[in-house]
Amino acid sequence: MADAKENKPALVPTKPAEPHHGALQLLVTIGSLAYADLVTVPTLRFATSTGTPGGSGGGRARWIRLGRLADLPAGEPRRFQVVGDERDAFTITRDQTLGSVWLLREGDKVRALSATCPHLGCSIDLGPDKKSFGCPCHTSHFAIGGKAESGPSPRDMDPLEARVVDGYVEVDFRRFRIGVAERKEA
Repeated sequence: MADAKENKPALVPTKPAEPHHGALQLLVTIGSLAYADLVTVPTLRFATSTGTPGGSGGGRARWIRLGRLADLPAGEPRRFQVVGDERDAFTITRDQTLGSVWLLREGDKVRALSATCPHLGCSIDLGPDKKSFGCPCHTSHFAIGGKAESGPSPRDMDPLEARVVDGYVEVDFRRFRIGVAERKEA
């Protein structure tokens, strides 16, 4: 009998049949790719954006219509609010106040200056003489053309491109870094 027990085939453990995971693996792969796309695309858009308001800086022009040329008296600076779409890597917010600019009509042409002080970003006002600008925060003074005359501002007022299209003044609105002597877009 001992021999009969020895002649029995040995029990070899077998691996249980594995359930098919193909559908689950496919779902996990698709979900992972979708998640990676949600993270990667906005990151790439942000990293490669031109930086201008609403995502533009140093790149393409962003012309914003401010008002009619006929409503801008010659030789008298006027402040205009710049309203447009604010863009970042993830969202677009419509009709936001992006800043303000000073416009000075010179015949059929218009000069535009950012109303943001290059020192610390305060709002630049028209002087009481209406022939100069001043920053009320830290007493920087600027000539009517934007040249820094006194105070802590590290540079002149930031000029912006302006044009007249169909009787309306448009400005290529941009923001610049504050507190530095070199004019660089923010």
